[in-house]
Amino acid sequence: MNDQSLHDEELRALARQLGADAAERLDVERTAQAVLRRLREQPRVVRAKPPLRTWLPWAAAVALLLGGGLVWRSRQPAPGAPAATAFAPAGLDLTTLSADQLRELLNTMDQPLDMEPTGSGESGLDDLTPGELRNLLGTLEG
Repeated sequence: MNDQSLHDEELRALARQLGADAAERLDVERTAQAVLRRLREQPRVVRAKPPLRTWLPWAAAVALLLGGGLVWRSRQPAPGAPAATAFAPAGLDLTTLSADQLRELLNTMDQPLDMEPTGSGESGLDDLTPGELRNLLGTLEG
């Protein structure tokens, strides 16, 4: 045996002796009663956990923002897509008109409509011929 292992043996024997001495001095019943008394005397510390519903408004806000963004994005025209086609009341495609034709159309739309009948007497729907009635209904459906 070398000097190191002899030293270890002495330390282990000393530790056993100290442990046995401490175990003999320990009164388990008295120690348990003291611990229980101390636990009863101390106020209980209750840590309140935040309710699970605190994240719900945040989740709703995120969902609304994402949904709104998706709706807005779906409504935007794709880059390079042709613009929406505008139609005149008569069904005329305005994108095919020249600048002069558009000015003329705007000028005619700015003028007030003639609400008085051109005939000498009062005329109503009953006075219209079937062709005139079809034309009137066609312009109203427009």
